[in-house]
Amino acid sequence: MTVPHFARLALLLGCSLLFACSDSGDSHNTPVTPPEPNEPPRPALELTFSEAPIALDGINAEFAADVPYGDKARNVLDIYLPRDCDDPTPLVIYIHGGGFTGGDKSSAHERFGDDIRAFLQNCVAYASINYTLLEVPEAGGDMSAAAAQGGVLTSMNDSARALQFMRYYFESLNLDVDNVALYGGSAGAGTALWLGTHDDMADPDAEDAVLRESTRVKAVGALATQSTYDLVDWEAILLPVIEPFEAILGGTDIITVAQAIGTENYLLTFLGVASVAEVDTQDNIDYRANVDMLELMDSGDAPIYVHNYETSPDDLLNLFLHHGLHAIAVYDRAVEVGLEAVGYSEQPGYLLEDPSGEGHVSFLMRHIR
Repeated sequence: MTVPHFARLALLLGCSLLFACSDSGDSHNTPVTPPEPNEPPRPALELTFSEAPIALDGINAEFAADVPYGDKARNVLDIYLPRDCDDPTPLVIYIHGGGFTGGDKSSAHERFGDDIRAFLQNCVAYASINYTLLEVPEAGGDMSAAAAQGGVLTSMNDSARALQFMRYYFESLNLDVDNVALYGGSAGAGTALWLGTHDDMADPDAEDAVLRESTRVKAVGALATQSTYDLVDWEAILLPVIEPFEAILGGTDIITVAQAIGTENYLLTFLGVASVAEVDTQDNIDYRANVDMLELMDSGDAPIYVHNYETSPDDLLNLFLHHGLHAIAVYDRAVEVGLEAVGYSEQPGYLLEDPSGEGHVSFLMRHIR
């Protein structure tokens, strides 16, 4: 081989290593590819098909319920698989809400039947998942046991595993693993945002082959979302809402607010700590940083659709959880980092309306089709 050939080869190898090791934002959402041909074949996923819980209106699709994706009791998913499709199909995953203490995957069938039909009609598979729920003690209950549940990361890591599971079994499910989108409501919206903004959680050395799969996606939809799960930051985000109630609540910091409205145990359980004193420990500061979608967000993340609806001061908990200021914070942060976003807030006094008028189904579809 001549010297010029060696030079060109060295240059190509150097550039490859540079891009492979780069930590730039654009590298975070690198498309996922199927296994190399020399990898051992993956086992087939056995599915039992049953009648779909929604009317399919003539769409040729099959439905499988309660497919286990892990060992925990609520590690199950439902999936619709479109047929008559020439190529492997993109995938949309719905994550239910319920404050990480309730809710069920069945809400997708009950509330989003039109979404499901629209995706199936366009040869997009659709899954709805359950995940582990947190148990919040009553006043005077065992907060050490509550903290031992692991906080909100326990629930959200289940959702990450569900995504990895479907990627692992892409052949059995006929999925295009490069084109996956997530959406959900409330807690499910926050989980979708977290997965969309978090660096890839694939572990190439994991003994469990499922955990070697990527957690990166092409788009996320957040309906009635929270902006970040570093709850301490809610004081700054919601200050215009909290300040009018400061005299009643006793302050504006989120711990004082939680104590005033009787949700201190929920806040502590959510953050995985047994007492207020632990919130400011370095361990919990690190924990909160790992669930802070606003700070995790960068220009290489999945494009975001966010839509929060009107809330009423008659229900303070709902107001704090779903206020339009959360949607505005997400949208503003996306603009700040240079990430594509479509945003809406229907909160009077805090309106946000994307000039496109685009809805979440269209948004997700155009990023995976």
